[in-house]
Amino acid sequence: MKTRTVASPVVFCSLLLVSGIIMGILGLRVLSPDEKAELASYLEVFMRGLSNPGLEPPVILRLSLAHSLKSVALLWAFGLAVIGAPLTCIMLFVRGFALGFSAAFVIKQVPAGGFLVFASGMLPHNLIALPALVLLSSASLSFSVKLFRERPWVHGGLLKLSTGYTLRFALMSLLLLASSLVEAYLTPLLLRKAAGYL
Repeated sequence: MKTRTVASPVVFCSLLLVSGIIMGILGLRVLSPDEKAELASYLEVFMRGLSNPGLEPPVILRLSLAHSLKSVALLWAFGLAVIGAPLTCIMLFVRGFALGFSAAFVIKQVPAGGFLVFASGMLPHNLIALPALVLLSSASLSFSVKLFRERPWVHGGLLKLSTGYTLRFALMSLLLLASSLVEAYLTPLLLRKAAGYL
């Protein structure tokens, strides 16, 4: 019973993320030709810039960490709010949608090597970041539901529960640090190699 209780939020969050990715892939179809052409021009500029990147790895790391910490802070805060569960679900779905849309667009607009660009530029760090977000979202959902059911503020157990929740959250957040390191130092190298084959 306990295993099922622990696994259920993780399964739910995984399905929510996958649903967002699928909807993002399908969402590419609703763009007008002009919108697709504008996005394609941005992608072309980006691909040309790979040979002479303007951002150094430390800068990319700083930007990636700032984005990750913002996500962590929001998910943590949603968990502390009794009504934060829907916001956690929306945030996870939107992240999946953005990834699905971006991946589908890159693969479609770079026919000669779109999958190679996706595999080198989007996949490596997301292989770490997405499981981390699923774990963080499931922890946030579980804590929010626990607050709703147990109402620990009534008998004075809120501080103890919140401390344990925060520590678990901080430990799981280390996965996003690893993801940011991959995005800053490995992804640009893989992208430049991929651009050389296109």
